[in-house]
Amino acid sequence: MNNQPISGRIGHFCGSHPVDMPLPYDILRLFTSPQGYLVEIQHLAGRAAAAATAREWLWVTDHSVTSLRALPADSDTPQVWHFREAQLQLDGMHTQLLWHNGDCQALMACSMPALPAAQHQLIHNHLS
Repeated sequence: MNNQPISGRIGHFCGSHPVDMPLPYDILRLFTSPQGYLVEIQHLAGRAAAAATAREWLWVTDHSVTSLRALPADSDTPQVWHFREAQLQLDGMHTQLLWHNGDCQALMACSMPALPAAQHQLIHNHLS
């Protein structure tokens, strides 16, 4: 038998994925609050055929990910975005996510768009 030698090198893992594994998306914008993270992502090549579907807004908590589905852009402005689930009001470093059930998250923009590993894993699972 032609057995290949085992290198003995142990890779580092986060959950069930290697740490150095490239993500299938780029984080474009990240906002934080005590309740969670609002993330705008761009799917990398092969994940989205059209420019409109290449970007996605996600609400990420410690236990779940919710995709925010954009409504027709008739009333959207660079400061206000309308989604089926909520309305997003952007104001520089401060942002509000107003859910249709009356809940409101006040968010702050992050200059370094980096999420904790647990939230990356939740996003990976959500997009798979």
